[in-house]
Order: sequence, then C-alpha cells, then structure tokens
Amino acid sequence: MSTVIATDLDGTVLFSERAMAAGATRPDPADLVPVDIDGDRTYAYMTTATAARWAELAAAGVVVPATTRSVPQYLRLRLPGRAPSLAIVCNGARLLVDGESDPVWERQVRRNMAAAAATFDAVWQQGVDWHGRRGFAAVRAVEDFFLYLTVETREAWLPDFAAEAGEWAGACGWRVSLQGRKLYLLPSSLDKAAAVAHVAERLAADRVVAGGDSLLDADMLRAADAAIRPAHGELHLTGFTVPHCRTTASAGAAAGDEIVRWYGEQTIDRPTSTASR
Repeated sequence: MSTVIATDLDGTVLFSERAMAAGATRPDPADLVPVDIDGDRTYAYMTTATAARWAELAAAGVVVPATTRSVPQYLRLRLPGRAPSLAIVCNGARLLVDGESDPVWERQVRRNMAAAAATFDAVWQQGVDWHGRRGFAAVRAVEDFFLYLTVETREAWLPDFAAEAGEWAGACGWRVSLQGRKLYLLPSSLDKAAAVAHVAERLAADRVVAGGDSLLDADMLRAADAAIRPAHGELHLTGFTVPHCRTTASAGAAAGDEIVRWYGEQTIDRPTSTASR
C-alpha cells in the first residue's frame, strides 16, 4: 500500500515562540532546532524529536508539506533531511516540484478561481479599507491568490470582526480564517484538499494521511483516509471532529512530537490502525 503524508507546517509540526506557549511547558532551548530563519531572526522551530522523525519521513519520500506559506516563506525553511520533491504552498494555489511551481496546476487553480469568486482586486480593496478603518497593523497579499491582515497583538474585537468579515467574504465566494494575529481572506475554491488529491493521484498513492491545526486544513483532514490534529489552534477551538481524525493528548510543541511520531506509525513503522476514534 502506497501512503502519502500531507501535513500542515506552522502550528502542526513547527512552532513560533508564541505558538509553543500553547503547551503546558515550553521546550528547553537545547531541545529546539531552528527551521525558519530570515536574516538575524528565527521565526519557527522544531523539537529535536520532531526533526529526527521528519528526516526519516523525508528520506522515505512520503511527506508532502501542505502550507499556507508563500513560495519565498516556504523556500527559506531549513527542514531536516532530504527536501520533499513535492510541496503544496499558498494554501494549494501552487504545487512546487523540486522547488519550481507547476504551471499546469496553477492554470487549473486560476480557472477555478475565475469561475467561482470575486476578483482578487475587489477583495484587496476591501482589505485595504479594513486596514485603514479597523486598526489592523498591515495588509499583505500572497501573490494575487489571497491576502491577510495582521494586528500587533491579539485584540478582543478580532473574533467578532472575523465573523463579520466572514459574512462579507461568503457573499463574494471567499472565506476567512483567523489564525493568531492573522486574518486570512481566500477564495473558497482555493483549498489544500484539492491539491492533496492531485498529488496523491500523481504519486499513485492509494492512502492519504493528513494533519493540520487550522480551519484551512479542515477539508484536507476530512478527505484523508486517516488524520490528526493538535489540541490547540482553530480546529480545536471550534471542536472539529470527524471519525477518522484523532486529537493529540498534548498541545504546543509537544503536540508536534506526537503528530510526527504518529505519521511514522502510519508509514515507516509497522502498520497500525488508521486512527484512534
């Protein structure tokens, strides 16, 4: 049986300083491996246990990152072991093949976006308006696929605004996702699940294992044969559950250890049941 692991990155297997605080204890600095470094700043880490298991999965050629990160944000990562030959970035808008964007997949994505949603420019203008009127620190585009607004600190008004923005976006064929200090706006047609299905077909895989922590991962987890989510993040806060998806016992970086260990049990190690119910 051929298995592919489609995994979200941030908040699932790698963690910022802020995200590590979701756990009961913060890992010792000696137990952290920097994996996202830009200039003199480190943005994210793996634990040493997660890094070692990730390297095993990468060597086996079974892991496919599935991230909302932009192409530059993904390519600057120093993931342990062999670089995955395939990576889903921009929330499924781009499929990287040995670091290069697949033009065939991009054309399909753009056709789907054009058929089902308001234009990026129209939503960008609304985002700029919200940035000016609602106290956001910045508004940024990920190419011309989607955008996000950020606040300096998580404000009490943000969840209510996210619900308001969600109603506006839904009427336009877009959706919102609130992740920490970032409020994403994406076309509803832009989803990791479709990209994962394409990758599984491309690799002739007959089983998909998936993991993620945000609402942007929900459809990917639903579509998988077996799935896992951490006991933190958007999915945890909203009580996300499907029969084949398990929840980690731990939160924060310890959940990342648990998730990558479970990935190994599904692929490299002796086969086990697909998931704890």
